[in-house]
Formats: sequence, structure tokens, C-alpha cells
Amino acid sequence: MNPRKYNFAQNDPFDKNAQIKLVVPSLMDSADFMKSIKELSINKNSIAIWTLGQNGFIIKDHDGKTICIDPYLSNYCAEVDKYQHYKFRLDRQLPIFIEPEDLDVDIILTTHSHDDHTDPYTLSRIKSNTTFIGPWEAYQRFKSFGIDEKKCKLIHPNQKLNILGIEIIGTFSLPTDHTDLNHMGFIINFFNGITFYNSGDTDYTELLGFAGKFLPDVATICINGGFNNLDNMDAVKITNMIKPKVVIPCHYDMMVNNIGNPLIFESFLNLSQSESRFELMTYYKPYIMEKIPNEL
Repeated sequence: MNPRKYNFAQNDPFDKNAQIKLVVPSLMDSADFMKSIKELSINKNSIAIWTLGQNGFIIKDHDGKTICIDPYLSNYCAEVDKYQHYKFRLDRQLPIFIEPEDLDVDIILTTHSHDDHTDPYTLSRIKSNTTFIGPWEAYQRFKSFGIDEKKCKLIHPNQKLNILGIEIIGTFSLPTDHTDLNHMGFIINFFNGITFYNSGDTDYTELLGFAGKFLPDVATICINGGFNNLDNMDAVKITNMIKPKVVIPCHYDMMVNNIGNPLIFESFLNLSQSESRFELMTYYKPYIMEKIPNEL
């Protein structure tokens, strides 16, 4: 499956009666996909990253520890009444890669409380012994979903948590509207010395450059532009402030009303003569980030 052949705009966001066409076929059974993640062997200088669409990622280290960021594994935003007054539709156009009951990870990080990041239909169905971490408004939602408070941890920007030998640091993100003023990004420092950054949903601010002090090896940055998120040019500016070795665009693929083309981001990144290498994720397949020994 070649991600560069992705047909972004085949669904009309204003035709609420049309059947949604998946832009990526469902290639694996949910349980089989999760099993393939759990069973993948990774060398000691690497991490593996899978995309779940939107801002959803699973990251696995050499020791087998798994972190999931912002899993949106339902069609919640299209199905609930609270968004029905919108003239456009919020349906997902990606398959549900993993059913919530099959999601077996050690840690779930949520960047903020919006429904496509702290999804009631997803988080309330998690059965594994997972630690849930998020900022204040997301933390309150964990409890409202019936998640045992003993499994939940609150985190603030510039705060460090050490979970299972993995260091998680809250970074600043600029809220995109008044419905959640606790947006965050995350720096994840793995035991093998690899540093991963996720921007979360964020409006543009030079304060995002704060993440650069952690010298991230790989950064995942939103590019969709809609709902006050970074657009392609903003994302290039932030990438060049942070200077990750590898940059992965995200939040451009899930909902029919809010799509983008990551290849435009790549073009602007190249025009800026960025030092960061662009990587386009392929669904169902891991991206292996490896540090050579003298970089560790």
C-alpha cells in the first residue's frame, strides 16, 4: 500500500446521505493487528511507531513497552447529537484499525479532552491494565468514563512522569478553542536514548519551539489547518524551530471535513531547506526509528 496514492477528497463532507468510502481498505483483523504489534521484535537502538490516523499512534520500545497516544477508535463524533447541527459531516474515512477491546498497551496518553483525542467510545471500552495520562480536563473525563482513578495520572506542561522506565514530559500546546484550555504535547524519552515528540492539537505559537530543548529524534506534528490547528506552513516553521531528525505529519487523514495533503507539507519542508527528514507513515506498517550507537 503506497501512502502517496491516498485519495484524500473522495468523500463529500456536505453530502450527509452518501455512503462513506474508506480511503484505506481494512487489511487486517483488529486482534491480529494488535498481535502483530505485540510480537514485533525491535533491536535495542530502535523504537517502532504505528499510526492509527488523526493524532493516534502506538509506539513500542525494545523492552516491549507500548504507549498509545490519542486513540480514536470509533466514529463517535459523527454519531452523537452534539455535532449534528454542523452543516458538514464528521465521519471517519479510515477503518478502525484496532477495536478498543483489543487495544493492549501499557500507557495511554491523551493530549486534551476533545472527542477525537479523549474518545468516550474508545477509552471506556479498554480492558487491558493500562495507565491513562492526560491534562486536567482529559483526566476528569477518564473518571467520567468509569475508568478506575487508580489507573489515571494527571500531568501538566513541564512536568515529568516516569512510568515503567519511560520518561514522559508534558510540553506546551496552544489551545485551539475555549472548549479545552489544557492542550498539551508530549516528549517521551525511552530507555535506549531515543526521544519522541507529539505536538497534540495546537494553534501556532513560537512557544512550541520549547520542545526543541529535548532534541527529539522524531516528531509527529499536526498539519490539518482546520479548527485552528497548524497548517502546512506553520508546521514547517515549528519543525525548523524544534529540528527533529525525522518529522512525521499527522491529523490530516481521518475526518471527511478536515483533510489535508502531507505531500504539500513535504514540499514546503524541502523549500525551507529543513534539516529534518520527512517520513510519511503507511497504515498497518511500523516505522522503525533507529539511532546508530554513536548517536546514543
